[in-house]
Amino acid sequence: MSLIEELTWRGMYHDAMPGTAEHLATHAPITGYIGFDPTAASLHIGNLATIMLLVHLQRAGHRPVALVGGATGMIGDPSGKSAERNLLDEATLRHNQAGIQAQLEKFLDFSEGPTGALVVNNYDWFKNFGFLEFLREVGKNLTVNYMMSKDSVKNRISRSQSFETTQGLSSALFDRANVLDERLQELEIAVQNGGDVNYALFKVKSSRTEMKNLSASLQKNVDSNFTPPDGSLIFGSQESTVGISYTEFSYQLLQGYDFVHLNKTLGCTLQMGASDQWGNITTGTELIRRLANAEGRDAKAYALTGQLITKADGTKYGKSETGTVWLDPALTSPYQFYQFFLNAADADAPRLIRVFTLLSQAEIEQLEAEHAAAPHLRILQKALAQDVTTRVHSTAACEAAIAASQVLFGGGDLASLDEATLLDVFAGVPRLRVLRDELPDLTAATFLSDTTLHKIFPSKGEAKKMIQAGGVSINREKVPSPDASVAAFSHLAGKYLVVQKGKKNYFLVELV
Repeated sequence: MSLIEELTWRGMYHDAMPGTAEHLATHAPITGYIGFDPTAASLHIGNLATIMLLVHLQRAGHRPVALVGGATGMIGDPSGKSAERNLLDEATLRHNQAGIQAQLEKFLDFSEGPTGALVVNNYDWFKNFGFLEFLREVGKNLTVNYMMSKDSVKNRISRSQSFETTQGLSSALFDRANVLDERLQELEIAVQNGGDVNYALFKVKSSRTEMKNLSASLQKNVDSNFTPPDGSLIFGSQESTVGISYTEFSYQLLQGYDFVHLNKTLGCTLQMGASDQWGNITTGTELIRRLANAEGRDAKAYALTGQLITKADGTKYGKSETGTVWLDPALTSPYQFYQFFLNAADADAPRLIRVFTLLSQAEIEQLEAEHAAAPHLRILQKALAQDVTTRVHSTAACEAAIAASQVLFGGGDLASLDEATLLDVFAGVPRLRVLRDELPDLTAATFLSDTTLHKIFPSKGEAKKMIQAGGVSINREKVPSPDASVAAFSHLAGKYLVVQKGKKNYFLVELV
């Protein structure tokens, strides 16, 4: 199966330049690359989808190159952005690059050979490239009209113009409000002094109609230009939210030259990326073509883009309720990472398991059939979560995440959880603090009511009643009687007690 056929059945293929499929088939192994923006020390789920493009490129018998944008990261890509980004210093970018490279090594085979993966940093060839030299050798080959035609640029400029339109409409609406106020005063005077009330009322109605029309136009402009899919408004100062600086405008030239450099030094003939990168990628292919023509040589360059990963409802995929899902366990723990995929909706799971795993088409279809027969078992989500967590973190980390996941459902050993995982598992439950020195003298009924400030039970009487009914446990052990000593229960991670009240109510008590 060819690379494009593989990406197509997985739902990952978006578009490619004419001739790309033939080039891949007849020139194997070719070298292809994807750029990664080092604006953070870790990649995230969205990046993982593009990493999988490189993985499939290598599995198809080609050589993958991961370009870490140490130079372009200092500027920032305007694609899909509504505002100028903060620029990072070189030390921060170098730190981020090291973290990203370590993560890439988990997915790609970097062994010696014609298909062995490489990681390169474009800062290495840009750091000594002078501004005038760059304009003379690169900038002259692309016109401003060509660069302005790119969607990433057009969208930012149209947003700027829309902002000015919004300002004008807002100003006009404010003026009409003042006129309406004046006409209301005229109406009041006409009523009091026996003037022409009908005429005064007509003027008030006219002003109201003008205000309604302006308000509708203003709302339409805001909805069209300043409201992203999540419904939040993008507003602020004009300088910080709209328009595009020369710095970001020049980004496509820099990314285009990356392709030129890799084409010359590594024989790289393919650039890949997400579909929103098409404009920047084709800038590179065009730049290669024009420079090659000027030098009287033949140079091949192709582009291939993958689908953006979205949920079934069309919203962007890759964020949990707590924010971005990172590949770094220090930023998103293996437990949280596992839970993110485990909680995927039934409508999303079939696509996600195709994109993020290397399971074969037959294996995935078998899992889908089993899932359809018993959706409540979440067979598809479990297979997805286990596969991705194992590859991103490790087998041990995945097994620990699975064990932790079972804790809230009556399985798993609480005592086996380390503090970080314990806090992850019980992140959403009420957390209380109790002085450790008080425990030896406390009965269960007192501890569960007075000592915990009646957050668990409002009174000793209610605590006693439920304990006697067998409805209270501490660290999964039934509390035998209201007078039982709390000191008899072991401490989780050295300082925690997990109280369970009934079947679903949990409390995490920290001993301080």
